[in-house]
Amino acid sequence: MAEFSDWFKETFKNCYCEQGNLIDEKRFSEIVQLVLDNEADEESRALFEKKIQSCVKSNFTFENEKSMREEIQKKLNMHTGEIPSDLAQTIRNSMNL
Repeated sequence: MAEFSDWFKETFKNCYCEQGNLIDEKRFSEIVQLVLDNEADEESRALFEKKIQSCVKSNFTFENEKSMREEIQKKLNMHTGEIPSDLAQTIRNSMNL
């Protein structure tokens, strides 16, 4: 797990400039996915949460992604009978829902 934590810290750090502003939104979005998928360890998640509390752009990106996942889950649940079950399961699996 230490390898993941080291990778997470380094990747996370590279998302920001020296002033602490988010500059690599694509890489940050990948990190958001790991956090939302509960793949980040405790230390990595704590680092992430601290940053999104102080960076509006990071927080916005995280909340946007989280809301999108919640909306997809809600739509899948609402339209259970209308969507082929294998398609719904494929969507859930691809988004770790």
